[in-house]
Amino acid sequence: MSKPVTRYAIITTAGLLTAALALAARAQNDPTIPNLDQAGCSNGTFITEPVANPGLVADCRALVSIRNHWTHRTVPTNSRLLTWGTGNTVSLTAWDGIGINDQRVEHLYLSYDGLTGPIPTELTQLTNLIRLDLSHNKLTGPIPTELTQLTNLIRLDLSHNKLTGPIPTELTQLTNLI
Repeated sequence: MSKPVTRYAIITTAGLLTAALALAARAQNDPTIPNLDQAGCSNGTFITEPVANPGLVADCRALVSIRNHWTHRTVPTNSRLLTWGTGNTVSLTAWDGIGINDQRVEHLYLSYDGLTGPIPTELTQLTNLIRLDLSHNKLTGPIPTELTQLTNLIRLDLSHNKLTGPIPTELTQLTNLI
């Protein structure tokens, strides 16, 4: 015969649920998420042979800046940005959402990642970027005209965000853009 659920058990269960939700909310809004150190790009932490891959070191530094930019805002606890540079994803080649070809970052896919705030201009430091997908986030503010510096860009997806203002006419300078 099973024991009846007592009022104490219900309160305890509700308390645990409240505590679990509070912990998840704190992790989501935690301003103490540590920054990644850009030194990891050149000291062998994030890139195996940094001296032999100066372009990848520069891309790594840009990605660390981008990651730090967004993790200072509210990011969901399942955001792929929180895994970059940690655990099994210490190596840049294992960072989720990054596509590397010929020792340069060519693809950045951060759709559905819960990103908020403005689009960081540090993206323009990824000079070999071919595809940039920041769709289905909560990005705000205008589309930076600095994105015209991504001259290799073929695909750009900023859809399903909360961006404001017109699409910059300067983006027509990106002649490879489809």
